[in-house]
Amino acid sequence: MTEHSEESFEDCAQRDTGAESWLLEEARKMRWLLLGVVFLAALIGVLVVFQARLLASACHKVVMSGEGVASIMSFAGILILIAAGRSLCSYGMEVRSSAAAARIKQTVRSTLYRKIQSLGPAGLAGNETGSLIETVTKGVDELEHYFTRFIPQLFLAALLPLMFIIVIVPSEWRAGLMLLFSAPFIPLFMILIGRGSEKLHRRQWGRLSRMAGHLLDLLQGLPDLIIFGTAKKEATVVARVSEDYRIATMAVLRVAFLSAFALEFFATVGTAVVAVIIGFRLLGGNLTLQEGLFVLLMSPEFYLPLRNLGLSYHARMQGVAAAERIAPLLARPLPEGFAGTLPAPDGPPAVSFEAVSFRYGGNRGGVTGFDLELPPGSITALAGESGSGKTTLARLLAGLARPESGRILINGQDLTNLAPDSWRSRLAWVPQTPYFTSGTVRENLLLGRPDADENDIHDSLKAAAADQFIGRLPHGLDTVLGDRGAGLSGGELKRLALARAYVCHATLVILDEPTAGLDAENELLVCEALERLAHGRTVLVISHREQTLTRVDRVAEMIDGRIERVVSPSIFLTPWENPV
Repeated sequence: MTEHSEESFEDCAQRDTGAESWLLEEARKMRWLLLGVVFLAALIGVLVVFQARLLASACHKVVMSGEGVASIMSFAGILILIAAGRSLCSYGMEVRSSAAAARIKQTVRSTLYRKIQSLGPAGLAGNETGSLIETVTKGVDELEHYFTRFIPQLFLAALLPLMFIIVIVPSEWRAGLMLLFSAPFIPLFMILIGRGSEKLHRRQWGRLSRMAGHLLDLLQGLPDLIIFGTAKKEATVVARVSEDYRIATMAVLRVAFLSAFALEFFATVGTAVVAVIIGFRLLGGNLTLQEGLFVLLMSPEFYLPLRNLGLSYHARMQGVAAAERIAPLLARPLPEGFAGTLPAPDGPPAVSFEAVSFRYGGNRGGVTGFDLELPPGSITALAGESGSGKTTLARLLAGLARPESGRILINGQDLTNLAPDSWRSRLAWVPQTPYFTSGTVRENLLLGRPDADENDIHDSLKAAAADQFIGRLPHGLDTVLGDRGAGLSGGELKRLALARAYVCHATLVILDEPTAGLDAENELLVCEALERLAHGRTVLVISHREQTLTRVDRVAEMIDGRIERVVSPSIFLTPWENPV
């Protein structure tokens, strides 16, 4: 059983309340567009009443009064005008519905995207990339029918039947009572069936999110799967998961069709009973053909708004299921300690870690009681085994996570007091696997500083020893790279990432394993570029490569999230050079 299938009905109802409250609040922001749709639909209802009255009058004249076709030509002209009016109103409804849908999706998606940016990695801890992508794309799209179908139909279901019953009762009150008696059965069964399908919709959304995350992981790891010969096995898993999703989707559709059948059944039975009542009244001579036809023509129109509401109830469930993912994300508070206002200091900063502790999930990984000083203008290396907390420390310094205890001082000022944008404008981070978009070399180079001029670009490429291979590219800086920098080797991408750090004019540079996976020649080029990059900057290097550690001022060895010792490179490398 999945987590979604195990939740109780009370939990579902409680969660629905928060999600639907958010949906209704968003609907209020678009109330004028939605009210325009409701107004046009109500106007169509008025035209339907006139159309039914004209048709009944025309039939009465021809059948009962024996008048010729010429006597009803005026009726035909008016009916044509009514049909044109209904078409124009329907067109206006579609235009306004489309405008409302576009504005709602644009507003929610933009707000959601900015919220995700504001939260950052620290605020999004525990959210998978695939699930977030699914929420921003398909989740927002699922809201469209809630606002453009369910909300207007909710108003129309309350307005039109009441308006229709007011004009039906004076003509035949017995049929009106029948309509009033049968009308509640449609929303009743709609709710009863909808209750059962809500959990199916929620479970289906959970499956879709997990499938999205699974597929994204497979695509990112496809080269490794091919190398290890497990691609076909994973393809089989994807096929099985897809088949399970198809079966679950058909289960939802069965419920949807059952709901539609129930709605049609009660509407058909109600109309049939009204027809029987009218028939007996006509036989008894207590009702004119004109009034009887009018009531008979209005009976299906009376049920139509209720049937449409029942059909749009599935749009509500889809919207609520999507809102259950969107609303909590929008309501998530920003990480504490990232709302400072002070500007970042100029020049190479002095960094001091004082008893800093941070644990992933509260009890695993991270650092504990960490103390370290990075003198301004120095190169400090963090060395240690994998999992000792080196990358965690870099994330804390970059402001991508907040210490649970302790503090990080920048020139004596707590990092949490600095404005995040100001601090990150002084910071350059070169991760172990630098990120490159599908674009030109120039576009990737200027990600951190789009306004850099040609001299800055040339100097940065030369300092990073990247000018030579850039010159050999077919179109130089305008050469288009593939996804994740496809088209360049690992060493070339590392040097291009260093050039990007040069362009930023950052005063603090963090490098995570800058020479990992490189051959001796590329490692030497990167190390030489690292020395040039360190001039006039404070540099923190995460590495365990001997060639890299010989270029730093000092080495801090980390063991289990703590600093074991801080020594010069020569002392630190002695055990490696003379193993026991």
